[in-house]
Order: sequence, then C-alpha cells, then structure tokens
Amino acid sequence: MTTGLQFSRENAKLQNIQDWASMPEYWGRQVKIHGFSLPAGYTCPAANLCLSKADRVTGKIKDGKHNEFRCFMASIEAYSPQLRALLWKNFDILRVLDMEGMGSALYDALPDTDIVRIHVDGDFFNQAYFDAWVQVARLRPDVTFYAYTKSLNFWEHALLHGGIPDNLKLTASYGGDYDDMINGDN
Repeated sequence: MTTGLQFSRENAKLQNIQDWASMPEYWGRQVKIHGFSLPAGYTCPAANLCLSKADRVTGKIKDGKHNEFRCFMASIEAYSPQLRALLWKNFDILRVLDMEGMGSALYDALPDTDIVRIHVDGDFFNQAYFDAWVQVARLRPDVTFYAYTKSLNFWEHALLHGGIPDNLKLTASYGGDYDDMINGDN
C-alpha cells in the first residue's frame, strides 16, 4: 500500500555525507541516500532567527518578526511550485495522523536506502511526529537516519521517555527558541 509520502533521492546537499560510506557496513558498495522534507517555516515551531515561509500557492516569502537571515530552503521553495506541492503533500498527509499513523506512513513509504536525511527542508513540527521518526528508526536499525533540528524540546522529551536509538543521529541547530539547551544553560 502506498501512503503518498515522497522521499527524494540523493542531491548535492546529501552528497556531503558520502564520507559515511567509509563506515565498515558500507564497504564495497554504493551507498543509497534519501531525504525527506516538509515545508520550511510552517513545520519549524522552534525557528526564530531564520524563520521564513514561502506561501503554499504563490511562493511569496514572509519572514518571521525576529528573522536575521532567510531560510535557504524557503527561498528555494519560493521559486519551485513543484517542490512546494511535494512538501505540502507530505505535510498534509502527516499532520492529520496520530503518532502511530505517522510512524506507519513513514515506514511504509521508506525507500530501499542506507541513509535518510530527515528534513532537507522543514523540521519536527510536534512531539508525535518526532516520536514517529524514533519509532521508524527502531523498526529499521539497518538504516542510518539523521537530522538537524531546532526542536530541541521534542528531542529532550524523547530522551526522557524511552531514549533515541543509536541509528538516529541528531544535531542541534542554532537560531531557534531553544538555543539555551544547546549550551546547557537551561
């Protein structure tokens, strides 16, 4: 059964992780890399300094009130109606589901891959969605998942309630509402 969610194949941004191919589990074969994305800004509840949104229909960008630099991916969305349509389709499918439904939809749509960059565009938009990715990573220990996120509150909650599997690599991203958590100032 197809869920309608779409992952993208490796692009120039994802090629930067090809050094992961030197890890023993990838020796001697081509590494398959995919990305999964959502609309920038609309799915970035902790974005602050970079908050930008491309209108779903027109592509016109609206920056957040504390914006100091425009989100690169919102700028790309502004010029690509096809990309906006794909990102919004993914978001429209996920945002009406509960955690189990999101986990199932993501798991069912997951391509044959070795590495998934979660959110080339977008971020974890709520705790249930974050937890759905944790669930998918637990169900697919053969895949490495990684994400940059400003949604550090969801990450912390998951750490306190069951943990993060080893194959889900998270990197805290500055410029959001929870920067104090990065430095341990909370």
